[in-house]
Amino acid sequence: MSFDPDAHETQDLVQSSDASKRRFRLPVNRSVLTAIIAFLGLVFWLVTGVISDESRHVEPAKPLIETSGSSNRFKVVVANLDARLHANSIVLQARTEADKVVTVAAETNGTISELPVEKGAFVQKDQVICAIDVGARKAQLDQARANRDARKIEYNAAKKLQAKGHMSKSQLAGSRAVYDAAIANVTAALVEYQRTKIKAPFDGILDKQPVKIGKFVGIGQACGTVIDKDPLLVVAHIAENQVGKVSLGARGTATLATGETVKGFVRYIAETPNAATRTFRIELEVPNKDLLLRDGISAEVRLQAGDVMATRIPQSVLTLGDTGKLGVRVVVDGKVVFRPVSVVSDDRDGALVVGLAANEQVIISGGEFTRDGREVDFEMADAGDEVR
Repeated sequence: MSFDPDAHETQDLVQSSDASKRRFRLPVNRSVLTAIIAFLGLVFWLVTGVISDESRHVEPAKPLIETSGSSNRFKVVVANLDARLHANSIVLQARTEADKVVTVAAETNGTISELPVEKGAFVQKDQVICAIDVGARKAQLDQARANRDARKIEYNAAKKLQAKGHMSKSQLAGSRAVYDAAIANVTAALVEYQRTKIKAPFDGILDKQPVKIGKFVGIGQACGTVIDKDPLLVVAHIAENQVGKVSLGARGTATLATGETVKGFVRYIAETPNAATRTFRIELEVPNKDLLLRDGISAEVRLQAGDVMATRIPQSVLTLGDTGKLGVRVVVDGKVVFRPVSVVSDDRDGALVVGLAANEQVIISGGEFTRDGREVDFEMADAGDEVR
């Protein structure tokens, strides 16, 4: 067989061409194709967006100073409020107390034989509330009296004998001493006998009676507690920085937890404070003729403490300043000014405060959106919105 070089070269070219076709015919991955299409779409969108934006005219933003005119200032509502002379008062938490509370105790030993007064009943001064069995005390009193009478007869006879010169002065003095001792024995026996009747020391109510008939009591053991609720005391404790504002005789009003409201006057202010609380005891005396007011009831007492120039404002306008002080916002020359104030008293009608000028334009609406020193537009409040 003969070798044809041309034919061999032609065969190599054909084989090389077939290999190239096989490489270009390799299958393309579907996810790669999707990514290519998305990329081409994004490029197209960017190109078209740039071209369209170039045809538009964009105006630069105006400076903030050009857009902030008087029409954009906050609008607030103000009220003209005047400072007036008001009665200053101090409010304290208190408790009612009976004017007198006495625990009546036995002064002799014995068995309780009678309880003539029931617990909770009204008693008069010197009325018997407990009776101790008399025992031999009555007999001892009778014996002492008989001995006294005998010694009296002897003493009278001795005086006559001494007058006639039949008895010396020393003998007469001895007879007198025996007679005086007999009188003292009668007094002692009478006192011991009377101690069997335990009596009320004053008009009041028998509040407690810890004994029963037949119980033995010793000296000093309680028989009952008598309280006097007329007048009734409303007792509070006032702080050091306030005690100088209240004087004896000052009027006051107490609202009890039971619903009653009573009036009275300050009858006592302690000279020295409580060592633990550094507060002074103060007593408000109120009448209680019908004895309906009770002892030990919680109360709120309001005491007069002179007059003060104060402004009445709505409680809603009270706010805290940047430094944490309590105050209100007012308008001065079109600008917001924060005024620190102190609250004298508050109630449903508003709060009395000191710290404002004689006349102020107090912001009563919209003040929460402003700050100190900011310019605002304001309008006057209606008459119904102003504070009395």
